[in-house]
Amino acid sequence: MKIIGTEDLKASLRFALDPQRQTAGDRVLLTVLEIMQIVGEGRIDPEDGKAEEARRIKRPSRKSSSDPAGSWDLAQGAYWMSYNETVQIPDGGVLVLQPHQTLMKNGLWHPTLFVRDWAEVQGILVVVTVRGVRMMEGSPLSTGFLVS
Repeated sequence: MKIIGTEDLKASLRFALDPQRQTAGDRVLLTVLEIMQIVGEGRIDPEDGKAEEARRIKRPSRKSSSDPAGSWDLAQGAYWMSYNETVQIPDGGVLVLQPHQTLMKNGLWHPTLFVRDWAEVQGILVVVTVRGVRMMEGSPLSTGFLVS
């Protein structure tokens, strides 16, 4: 088992806003592109194997003339967030994604993911706790490392 270093990480990262800033050592930084709020209930039935996804609504970012980057004001709740970037994972490799420290310091959380195929990553469930938060477009969402 080997952790992939900076130069190979840069080569595997696509659509990065700032590849220099988003790769350091053996870590990659992934940022938020889009946010959907989970507002309805889903259904999971072990008897017949059917599942219905919970209803989601897109949260458009707000932009102002003084700040070209948009932002979202997120209240307590569950959100589905997608990434700006994609990562090419080598055959036999695993990408480990963890919440970025700025999320946790602001009362947000997402599970750690072990990803073998980026095509399986549709987004990530993020929980906002009691405080709420304002997130800017391109804010850090996850920190990851590649293992081959």
